[in-house]
Amino acid sequence: MFNIIGKQNLSQTVRRLDIRCDELVACVKPGQFIAIAVDAVSRRMPFMVFDVDWRRKCVSIVFEEKCEETRKLGALKIDDVLALVSGPFGMPIPIEKKGVILCVGEELGLVSLIMLCRSLKQIGNRLIGIAGFESRKSSLLENQMRLNCVKFYVMYKDGMHERRGSLIEPLKKVIKEENVACVYVDASLSTAKDVVAIAAEKNIPVFYNMMELVSARPSFDEIEPVLVNPEPYFPAVDGVFVDAKKIMPGNVARSVESIKEYVECRRKEIESSRRSSVWARLKKFIWG
Repeated sequence: MFNIIGKQNLSQTVRRLDIRCDELVACVKPGQFIAIAVDAVSRRMPFMVFDVDWRRKCVSIVFEEKCEETRKLGALKIDDVLALVSGPFGMPIPIEKKGVILCVGEELGLVSLIMLCRSLKQIGNRLIGIAGFESRKSSLLENQMRLNCVKFYVMYKDGMHERRGSLIEPLKKVIKEENVACVYVDASLSTAKDVVAIAAEKNIPVFYNMMELVSARPSFDEIEPVLVNPEPYFPAVDGVFVDAKKIMPGNVARSVESIKEYVECRRKEIESSRRSSVWARLKKFIWG
């Protein structure tokens, strides 16, 4: 049984849920994700694992209510039961001592980085974090990220002069001053492309989180590949953090947009079908 044992409203639309998963807890590693179905008729939705509590035998997710399914999930209360929690999916990120590791995230992209930072820090790595937010109000996970980094840079698009701008500015500073071993990125595709370009000057490997592509699909299927490079990519097997050299950003962007267009078309078709059905029943009621 998968029941909610903790809930926190981080903002008007962002929720944290702690879900009791006795068997799954022991298997979850940094960089992996799980799939959740609210009830028997809901689709399975993929979520990055935010935290694991072995004592309470629960996994935590943080998400924004963006659609009907996520709003239904966000409306659950403590002790409510989920129909299904499956996983974990994807290859975990190897937790190795590499030296200086840079983690770059935007908004809720920090969800996938905090558990990773904590694990990398525990074995002696030196973590440097860079986060970008629209405003101070949207920096919901800033403090959790800061606790796991020896240096932490934060940029707000509407912030003070010294903190206003994109996260590319502190990125250039860190790349120049530190001997960075690798970079993990969970940000928009345009930001990720800039990170890759800057890191390439010193041949620093960059691993980009492809969760946006996985989440954009109308249904989650662990055996369904996605074309982001000449070879098929299986998120549920290969993992969501992908070596940036192995993906084609144009393909990723087109895949995300085409999936969103498909979902929107299906939504309109369903709404049109419902209206037609209601009108047909009304005509039959009136005229027989």
